[in-house]
Amino acid sequence: MIDAEKFISAAEEIAAEKPAYKLGHSGNDGYCDCIGLIIGAMERCGEKWNGIHGSNYAARNAMTSLSKIIGTGDMQPGEAVFKAYEPSNPKWDLPERYRESRDQRDYYHVGIVVSVYPLRILHMTTPSPKMDTSIGGWRWHGKLKKIRATGSVGKEETSMETVIIAGGDISKPIHMRKAASTSSVIVADIPQGTEVEIIEGGGTWNYVKYGNQTGYVMAKFVQHGNGTEETVTVSRAELEKAYDIIGDLLGLRG
Repeated sequence: MIDAEKFISAAEEIAAEKPAYKLGHSGNDGYCDCIGLIIGAMERCGEKWNGIHGSNYAARNAMTSLSKIIGTGDMQPGEAVFKAYEPSNPKWDLPERYRESRDQRDYYHVGIVVSVYPLRILHMTTPSPKMDTSIGGWRWHGKLKKIRATGSVGKEETSMETVIIAGGDISKPIHMRKAASTSSVIVADIPQGTEVEIIEGGGTWNYVKYGNQTGYVMAKFVQHGNGTEETVTVSRAELEKAYDIIGDLLGLRG
């Protein structure tokens, strides 16, 4: 297995050499194509690519998982991302060898997730390597079998702010979702009063870490201040005594 950091570094090394786009090449002779960037990076890390040189092959045979991208938080550094045509698309041109498979998508382009926050997707296109900073046309993502995606590349986790989750009916937990949408899948229910860490804040949603899980929580349920604020209760008798003392000092009592 190759560590994600090492794999990404090798891919960036190929990109820095500015190879020209050419089908069937892996960046070792001045030329490279999209899947070639992944193959070339693996080879520079000492791993062999045992299979067909193609993004459709990669999507079906080189992945441990392949899921639809709902939001940035779905992805991890070191993962592969794909653009694909559905069979109904006029540009669909799935190679004949895959037309008997259950998955009929034509995965025509592939890239590498370099970092998630900020989002950076490195891919080889015409005429040279490119770094995308938005999801754009990328629709599918997953872990490559030979890459150990750590999920730590490109994140500043050492300086995350600790906050309290609370709001509304305290008897009900707050939903943490897979993406920043109320229609997204709930990945965890966080009991109110629980401390979590903010990975990315701002806007209507916060991307947080709860235990070993990460996901999105609506910002209105996030209380800053690390839960250190204290509530002080003063009895009526004590309050009246304080007023008497202040009145004596100010000469307000007859």
